Amino acid sequence: MKPNATLNNIETPSGLDPAEAGRILTCADAETDFGERIGRISEFFLGRPYVEGSLGGGPDLPEELRVSLEAFDCVTYIETVLALARTQTTDEFVDTVRRIRYKDGRIDWFHRNHYMVDWARNNEECGYVASVTVGPATVEKTCTLDVIAGLPAKTTTFRYFPKQSRAEVAELVETGDLIFFVSTSKTLDVFHTGLLVKHEGNLLLRHATRTADAVIEQNLSEFMSNNKMAGFILLEPLCRR
Repeated sequence: MKPNATLNNIETPSGLDPAEAGRILTCADAETDFGERIGRISEFFLGRPYVEGSLGGGPDLPEELRVSLEAFDCVTYIETVLALARTQTTDEFVDTVRRIRYKDGRIDWFHRNHYMVDWARNNEECGYVASVTVGPATVEKTCTLDVIAGLPAKTTTFRYFPKQSRAEVAELVETGDLIFFVSTSKTLDVFHTGLLVKHEGNLLLRHATRTADAVIEQNLSEFMSNNKMAGFILLEPLCRR
């Protein structure tokens, strides 16, 4: 398939290798458990480069759907893995990235899920994820989101698990769950994200990180000890019915 050929009325992103997407999808077909499928797919990208601002665009620029399997930031990594896990073909994969990344699937900078609380809420509405961040162990945060030039400031309220409750909520986690790390800033909701893998009693974090300049796997406890945060949000990815 040539770059820019149409897939479901969407141009194939010029940076996407359809053959590579197809190979990953084929290799993951054997996984019948959805969480393990996410784990298998996310492993393909370990060691791939970290890239900042890969989606480009801006409030005064035309928006372009960008999909790459070669380099990631923390958000495009989880979007790519989740979209691949939910689909069987390259066409479906590209279309699912669009729906995950943009409110109502509309490719427009102002419809992009810039803040992760919006990402979570919009993808809950689409049936792609379900919140695990409920119950008496959670606390509430209200902040005025105001760190993205071109977007008006807005106040939002959400719940999260405090950092010190990590050990107590570990039993809620399954391989493939998404974790959002809550900022201590009053103008930001989440400062980083990744996905979780359970392995021999340990919780591992797979994420694209500027610190390592790559997609890496490390102990969740190590990341949390080394980074200042208020706490974290847990989301369960949902398989396609």
